[in-house]
Amino acid sequence: MSRPLVSSPLAGNSSATHTQTTAQRVIPRRNPAFTSSRALRPFPSIAQSIQPSAGNKKAVKIIEAPKNQKTMFMLDLTQAEFSRQDVN
Repeated sequence: MSRPLVSSPLAGNSSATHTQTTAQRVIPRRNPAFTSSRALRPFPSIAQSIQPSAGNKKAVKIIEAPKNQKTMFMLDLTQAEFSRQDVN
């Protein structure tokens, strides 16, 4: 008894037709209509808090990739976690 032809990536490569369709698969490419990502900049509402004052010596950390690094990174944060402010 022969096995039925299954079109699943989890099925074995037992049939020759499955191997041929896998070899002809087109790799998707990024749409050039989308612009590339920009570095994160401070929002206007917190811009004044970045400037160090005489009484406040604690530095504000800004997430920004190095200028010579042309990669992307993903923040695995919810909106609530991203907007959380630490209170001393």
